[in-house]
Amino acid sequence: MKGQIKIFLRASSIIVGTIVGVGIFALPYAFAQTGFFIGLALLFFFAAVFLYLHLLYGEVVLRTRRKKRLVGYAKKYLGQWGKITASTAALFGLLGAQLAYLIIGGKFLSLLFEKTPSPAHTWFFMIIFSLAGSLVMLKNSRAIAKVELLMSIFLIALIFLIFGAAAPKIETENFLYLHPSNAFLAYGVILFSLSGTIAIPETIEYLKKKKNHNFKNAIIFGTLLPVSLYILFVIATLGVAGRNISESAIDSLSGLLGNNVFLIGLIFGVLAVFTSFITVGINLVKILWYDYRMSKFISWFLISIMPLVLFTLGFRHFINIIGIVGSVMGGINGILIILIYQKARKNGDEEPAYNIGLPKLLKWLLFAVFILGIFYQIHYAF
Repeated sequence: MKGQIKIFLRASSIIVGTIVGVGIFALPYAFAQTGFFIGLALLFFFAAVFLYLHLLYGEVVLRTRRKKRLVGYAKKYLGQWGKITASTAALFGLLGAQLAYLIIGGKFLSLLFEKTPSPAHTWFFMIIFSLAGSLVMLKNSRAIAKVELLMSIFLIALIFLIFGAAAPKIETENFLYLHPSNAFLAYGVILFSLSGTIAIPETIEYLKKKKNHNFKNAIIFGTLLPVSLYILFVIATLGVAGRNISESAIDSLSGLLGNNVFLIGLIFGVLAVFTSFITVGINLVKILWYDYRMSKFISWFLISIMPLVLFTLGFRHFINIIGIVGSVMGGINGILIILIYQKARKNGDEEPAYNIGLPKLLKWLLFAVFILGIFYQIHYAF
């Protein structure tokens, strides 16, 4: 029994480690723009949306005999147009996520050693961050699951430490203002912060290897635990810093909660971003390896260097990056998963361990949410 619980927690931690990434540091800023209670309502709504989406995708994975990722599922069930659309969304979306992780990971690492690091030092630590992540990416899903479990436990403990240190200094008035007109400003950040779809195949593969079929509960637990952690983190940081919260949140803790908490926050930040960097990187490698038939080494090499190349080319503002990735690429992926799911129910290879179902009204509501978000983000960005 203990062994099965440990396997379940390791599997769930793959999802938790993927979701709790760089997005958590942008959430307090997003909540500050909309008002706490509007941000909280949006967080709950999209948590429900992504829980449902993750379960749908998990069923697709279970219905398909051969190992694939979203690009491969799109090709199998939607044809060539599905593969092209999924390829564009996956490569740009996941690379954008990797770039955001690299930017904030390098920043946090440099802040661990200097209070005001120079651009050259930040660049150096970005290379260190990228190299370490790339080396871990060579490991298999079992090794990653072990790392994710340990890091997830540490991250949870650190969030509670930050919350405990902040609690006596929280000002209730920081939660009372509302800005309904800014509600859409938080849309992309919240979507980015909740998406764990790329971890679903990895989680199911790990459970299958361990002959544990608790797929549904692992997905539910792995998706919902980050929501609780987000709420604690937002209350702690926004409650102390108020509307002056920085875009990456941790920057605001030094003068308000002291150097020790600031140091803890930086450690938490590096670990949170690092776990997501690893899992997203593995997924990108497997897209090129499984779906495009590139060699494993070439796939790994390309994915290892591309974030650094993009940063060098001038893509450096992480709030804008995660907003676009969350709303545009995340929206496209959401629509694709719904379409793939419909086809997989009819043309899948195997009977799944669970069956969710997709009512028509809910399907069109999800389509409307994703399409509206895509067009708004494009309008806002350009």
